[in-house]
Amino acid sequence: MKNIIFSTITGLSLTTLVGCSPSSSSSSVGSRVDSCSELNSATFNCRDMLGGIVEHTVKPLVSDFSMKAQTLKTDTAEYCASIDESDEGLKLTAVRDSWTKTMATWQQLEIMQFGPLLAEREEFYSWPLNDSCKYDEEVVLSLVAGYDINEGVTPARRGLGSLEYLVFNESMGITCDGDGNTSSALSNWNNKSDVEKRQDRCSYAEKVSSDLTTRAERLVQSYAGYELANDATSMQEATNLVSDALFYIDKKTKDAKLTELLPKSGSDTFKVNNLEFLYADINKEAVDNNLAGALALMDGTNDEAGIKDYLIAAGQTDLATDMIARLNEVISHSEEISQSYRDILTAAGAADVSNCINADAGTVAATATDLEMLCSLDNKVKAFTDDLKSRFVLTLGFSTPKEAEGDND
Repeated sequence: MKNIIFSTITGLSLTTLVGCSPSSSSSSVGSRVDSCSELNSATFNCRDMLGGIVEHTVKPLVSDFSMKAQTLKTDTAEYCASIDESDEGLKLTAVRDSWTKTMATWQQLEIMQFGPLLAEREEFYSWPLNDSCKYDEEVVLSLVAGYDINEGVTPARRGLGSLEYLVFNESMGITCDGDGNTSSALSNWNNKSDVEKRQDRCSYAEKVSSDLTTRAERLVQSYAGYELANDATSMQEATNLVSDALFYIDKKTKDAKLTELLPKSGSDTFKVNNLEFLYADINKEAVDNNLAGALALMDGTNDEAGIKDYLIAAGQTDLATDMIARLNEVISHSEEISQSYRDILTAAGAADVSNCINADAGTVAATATDLEMLCSLDNKVKAFTDDLKSRFVLTLGFSTPKEAEGDND
């Protein structure tokens, strides 16, 4: 690791720039010196950087998500109209493709949880709280006369996660267990024919996709006059919101989407059931889109400034270069994985545990298997998040989100 430059930065001492320990909670940022604004010069302006991130990175993705959600709604309705018809298979493929494209955009937005996205995220996607039993229950409830998805239906029962289950799940049986949690209504529904079950699930999917479209349109409107610089008491605090959002790569992408799939010891196993997407199996694509979102925040979009430009203005060009390079290395590494995560993990067995644990991101051979590439991917991501949790927050005086404090993995 390169040494952090402890000399003064454009007239600010490191003590002034940092203000307190990087392990402080985000709530303390407002009391700090507005270091981002203090670094304004002919080549860097903090407000312009924040404006560019919203205008050229976040808002276009939000608009793209809204348009794809509309297509998903249309394709869902067409699929529902085709059930038990000759073109049902083609229509099902179309709606699955629409969902996949919509989720691809959302996975980039997952890294941008500040402002309206932070406030509304759960309304669109509730992972890791996905619960197929709740989806089964809601399908049955939605058949009751007068049902309104806007009346008391929690986010955990609708949104993108429920649509994955409704259109990708090949099994027509309910997933609620039999220890007393299965109601008579669910049991009765389970006795229906498969065609009737597909129709019922599709009817609920139409309601969910319509609700999703409405919420996506509202999200677009919420960004119409939104300025990130006005979302905090200082430019520094506003920029810290972006920093906090980047930690998704650490706690979700690295830990939940990669590390939690893999054995941690010789007696451990591969964990297919920990996959983010159990039915659609776009787990690799989700990770790739998370990384793309992080790169957009760091590097900027359409030649606009990103967080790397704040690092450069703070005299940390080497760190900015390192972090961008590490992200690009991770993306390239992931692109070399040719199979889906589910296929890789399903084929892996006890004999592969040792090779997985010993897979080194720095020395993976050109002839490495997809399993070895997947097993070393979280170490590749860790090289970026280690910088994020140490050199990055220390140099720029950002806080570390509470959920990432004390995490020394």
